[in-house]
Amino acid sequence: MLYNFSQFFKDDELLLDEFLDKYTAHLDKNSDCCDILKGHYINILNIFSAPFEGQDILKRFENLAKYQILLEHPYIIITNEIYCLQSLMMQKMASTHSNTNLLQFLSLFSEVNNRVAKIYLREYIQKLLSINNIRINSISDLIDRNFIKHYESHLIWLTNLALSIKNEKLTTYPELDCTKCDFGKWLYGEAKSIIQNNSKLKTIETLHKSLHLFGKKIYENILSESYPVLVTYLEKCELFSLSIGTELALVDNILMNQRVTKDSLTGAMNRNGLKNVFESQYELSLATNNSFVIAMCDLDFFKDVNDTHGHVAGDLMLKMFVDTVKKYIRNSDIIIRYGGEEFIVMLPAITKAKGYEVLEKIRKGFEESSLRVDEKEIKATVSIGLLEIKPTNYYAQKFLNEYLNIVDKKLYIAKNTGRNRVEMD
Repeated sequence: MLYNFSQFFKDDELLLDEFLDKYTAHLDKNSDCCDILKGHYINILNIFSAPFEGQDILKRFENLAKYQILLEHPYIIITNEIYCLQSLMMQKMASTHSNTNLLQFLSLFSEVNNRVAKIYLREYIQKLLSINNIRINSISDLIDRNFIKHYESHLIWLTNLALSIKNEKLTTYPELDCTKCDFGKWLYGEAKSIIQNNSKLKTIETLHKSLHLFGKKIYENILSESYPVLVTYLEKCELFSLSIGTELALVDNILMNQRVTKDSLTGAMNRNGLKNVFESQYELSLATNNSFVIAMCDLDFFKDVNDTHGHVAGDLMLKMFVDTVKKYIRNSDIIIRYGGEEFIVMLPAITKAKGYEVLEKIRKGFEESSLRVDEKEIKATVSIGLLEIKPTNYYAQKFLNEYLNIVDKKLYIAKNTGRNRVEMD
């Protein structure tokens, strides 16, 4: 179909400048990619400056979408940019009161949005299938698979959903009833008697119901070629899926904390469990697309406590530190006695910023605590090195030592810049 909007957009540099200034703020204006992106939009507006075939403008937007994917910009970024460009152009057209042209314009941009969504959906499905395979393998590699093993069947459900969309086949569509899929059978059966935390169970049930709700919406639209709907709903399904995995992983950690051997003095986990715990946490984080925080803590001037007040006071100080840590961490978090007065704290499913808040509370709480030994008040402080880990590759045996070396260096910085502080990037 031939379109002609040249009377509105011929040589309109002001519109381009306004659009780039207002609606591409996420880009570094001095970067090469900004210039390339600007070039794509110049090509698009140049098409509008003369009569053109619909396929010509669709091709230009396809090229734009492919470049945005190359930059790893999320779908919402390009849809927002297209919507804003469309709004600016409509404002200019509306001033002429040409309703016929306006209706043609809206119809064209509906095709544009659908074409861009189709490209994003195709790319997103390929990435989802690939990362889901990694997630499934990560769960299979876990040493202790407790509750999280049931998440594997859930990931297989999500993979089948993505394949059904990709192949546009309803015959291979996964189970829509949230009580009849493999994960649902476990959740509404055995899980009710195993997961003791009712609020946690309710959260998982709500997430699972929401996941299947959007699965049904995809089923209703899969043959309609409404690609913006499909890509949006599939993104929501993955989000609910990861949230379910995160909740199960936290329940798994609580169970692991109850089973592992504890240090008889402090009640912290023994160092000999560190390797298995770290590997499991890494694999769980990879499977659920979460980051986790590992922190190395060292009590400041601990030797002075032993030398001045005796080893009994030193032992009590170590126990007081572990008690302080437990006061501020979740049941799913882990504290390990690494050696002497050194401890490792592991915080699953948490960002660096949130992890810093927790560790800062621990630091401050310990600073404000005190012991009374032989009628004397004894106080101490702690220095902490913090590292956020976001797994992207399969676990390798060397990872533990590599990450411990990094976090140890951060602890060293904390020690040498005044002590009694949390050091992170």
